Amino acid sequence: MWWLIVVVVVAAGLGAYLTWTAGRVERLHQRARSAESALLGALDDRAELILTFIGSPDYEKPSALALSVVAVPVATPQQREMREYAENDLTRALRDLTEDAPGHAEVSESNRRVSYARQIHSDVVRDALAARDLPTVRWLGLLRRLERPAYWDIEDPSRS
Repeated sequence: MWWLIVVVVVAAGLGAYLTWTAGRVERLHQRARSAESALLGALDDRAELILTFIGSPDYEKPSALALSVVAVPVATPQQREMREYAENDLTRALRDLTEDAPGHAEVSESNRRVSYARQIHSDVVRDALAARDLPTVRWLGLLRRLERPAYWDIEDPSRS
């Protein structure tokens, strides 16, 4: 009779572990989607800020690049890659701005927010990808249900 109790306890423990693992992996993937939305929001806010300086000689190149950033949606992998290239070009152009350019403080603050959002997104994606490598995740078939999160290959705007 004692073996029945052991079997029930082991089955309950295994069921609790599998449920906890599945919930954790799903939460990590949800966090990755939320972090990507926050990163896109920070990138869009930065582009909109640059567009407010259209007409300023210091922002001639960044304004043109900001227009290309705003014009590219992120619906397909090809569009995402184009957006990454456009964001990297905009980041490089903003690095070339002098400190006496109008709105330099606002642009620096916007770059800082983009840098934080990029770092958070990268950390969450790293954790979600690590969770996908667990044998129990593959055994439960969660990889078929959950879309694989991807890093954004953009330069850190806070680095020179």
